[in-house]
Amino acid sequence: MKDLYEVLRQKEMEMGRLRKEVEALRKIIPLLAESNSAGAPESASPGAVHNKWPLELNEQRSASAGL
Repeated sequence: MKDLYEVLRQKEMEMGRLRKEVEALRKIIPLLAESNSAGAPESASPGAVHNKWPLELNEQRSASAGL
């Protein structure tokens, strides 16, 4: 049987890593949207990406609770 504290520690470390990845994505998405809007077709709406961010954890929970 696994040590529950070890499993908890691993999960907490994974959550910390994922938080860093999400923050990095939040920083890079506007840059990608800017570079995409320069060569994007007329029908693409660059503002659509910005309307979704930053997505907070509480917003995700409330959205999934409505399913």
